[in-house]
Amino acid sequence: MGKTVPLTNEDAARRFDLAALEDPTVPNLSGKGIIIAAGGPFVPSAYVVVRLLRNLGTTLPIEIWHAGEDEIPSWARRAIEPWGVTLHDVMPFCPARTQSEMRGWPIKAAALKNSKLREVLFLDADCFPLRNPEFLFESAEYLSHGSLFWPDNKHYKMTKDGTIWELTGLQFLGDVEFETGIMLIDKGRCWKELSLAQWMNEHSAFWYDHVMGDKDTFYLAWRKLGTSYFLGPPCKRYNAVITRHYWIDGQPLVDHRTGTSKYSLPKRTWMMKSYLLPYKNRPQHKNIYDEFMQRFMVRDFRLHASFLEDLSKAKDSF
Repeated sequence: MGKTVPLTNEDAARRFDLAALEDPTVPNLSGKGIIIAAGGPFVPSAYVVVRLLRNLGTTLPIEIWHAGEDEIPSWARRAIEPWGVTLHDVMPFCPARTQSEMRGWPIKAAALKNSKLREVLFLDADCFPLRNPEFLFESAEYLSHGSLFWPDNKHYKMTKDGTIWELTGLQFLGDVEFETGIMLIDKGRCWKELSLAQWMNEHSAFWYDHVMGDKDTFYLAWRKLGTSYFLGPPCKRYNAVITRHYWIDGQPLVDHRTGTSKYSLPKRTWMMKSYLLPYKNRPQHKNIYDEFMQRFMVRDFRLHASFLEDLSKAKDSF
């Protein structure tokens, strides 16, 4: 496979319409499971998600997709795999893309499409479950629509005067944007939609100038093909630290960290032990503030911290 032919403003609309007309054959898919895209600095966060899922009683298989073998150090592999996790390198499935391209938002759609699982709950590496999510697979909303999405807390680039509408031939409806840190998709039923979203992410260099990363490509693909989906209840944003997503019973489902960095292995910072990977080019006091806010806002933060301590001990023992 050669390099992906880049899109231009002149032919993007035409090629998007052609991609939407394609009817790709659904491959052999089976089973239910959870996918997390993580590697490099996201490994500790993904490890916490895995441990939380198992602690909550989740028995489904878990796949971690990464871009390049070096993204998962050998010590992390040995620490992660005993928890019923399989590791998958996305790069053999994306020969036309560079590692740097796939170590970002485009990996999400690629992992979803190339996994052999049929029904997939996708979680970002910083999207921490608050209860066992397995019940979502049996919910009437999912069984009726074949896909569940959750709303973001505001509009970004898909505003009324956004450039995306002319390019996709769609009208601005004022719909809430998706937050694809969590989504549940029956790939057997939504293969065409997933393929269109993946096509947009294959051309991320173009589309990401007009949308806010992968999350909008899912909305646009489902809209373009006229496919129904179920949208979860509104989220709550807490002090630019956490977006908390809910289910229709009014109970919290996941805490998605936003506005702050990912977890790192524990280390001493002044008088306290810190667990967050500091942002670059930001005052130290802001990093410390975020650390304190995490402790107050994240449910079961002590449990998260204990898992990170376990991971640190595992690293030291290998």
